[in-house]
Amino acid sequence: ELFPMKKERMGRHKQYDLLVKELQMSPAISAETFEENRQGVAPRLAASAGLEAELQNLRTDEEVGLHSLKQELSRLTAELESLRLRRSNIETRQILIRRDLCREIGCTEEDIPFAGELIRVRPGEERWEGAAERILRNFALSLLVPERLYSKVSEWVDKTDLRGKLVYYRVTEAALQDEASAENIASLVNKLEIREDSSFFPWLAREISRRFDYVCCESMESFRRERQAHTLTGQVKGAGNRHEKDDRAALHDRSRYVLGWSNEAKIALL
Repeated sequence: ELFPMKKERMGRHKQYDLLVKELQMSPAISAETFEENRQGVAPRLAASAGLEAELQNLRTDEEVGLHSLKQELSRLTAELESLRLRRSNIETRQILIRRDLCREIGCTEEDIPFAGELIRVRPGEERWEGAAERILRNFALSLLVPERLYSKVSEWVDKTDLRGKLVYYRVTEAALQDEASAENIASLVNKLEIREDSSFFPWLAREISRRFDYVCCESMESFRRERQAHTLTGQVKGAGNRHEKDDRAALHDRSRYVLGWSNEAKIALL
């Protein structure tokens, strides 16, 4: 009966010797040495416990960061899959709302385009692209609904939980007759191009001219002088001397761009 106890205690003694050697402490050849080691290791245990707690906090932070990265990866993967199935730069959530709408009322996505799918910054004016994207963003994410589909669209929207936001414009036949253009060659209007083969071309030309006749200013002197203007860095001056600059997202973050009828650049970036 004593042999197993002896074996167990010899094993513990051997383990103890290994530990004190690793800690560069004296072997316990006496009760006094054992007590010295016990007292000497106490502050090191406290420091070790503090380090362990610190490392655990760092691990928790890294796990939170990893979870966030995985969510972003999933979002980007879904966005890429959606972009590869279409030509539009419009955000996937808005595309899904339109898809459901079209399926329910029996029309095609070409019948009710987003404004941004029919507008782009003219080739050669790319340096104004970031500012243009900011100014036109809300308008670009709006659906254009022809008169013949207006009743069905408005009824579906009213009865459906969109789980998001949808803005749409009723485009009457009369509204498709007139065009307008900005006189100032430096106007943002003249740096934009509307898809010419779209039946919404006249309506868009008039609305863009009416809403976005902002002078593109190269200097702050001209910006302060004009009634409606914007700068390359995205500062906008509108009606009533209202000034705005929204830097919550980077001005040239192409992943947020919504204008244009080709998404090759956005796919390449993502």
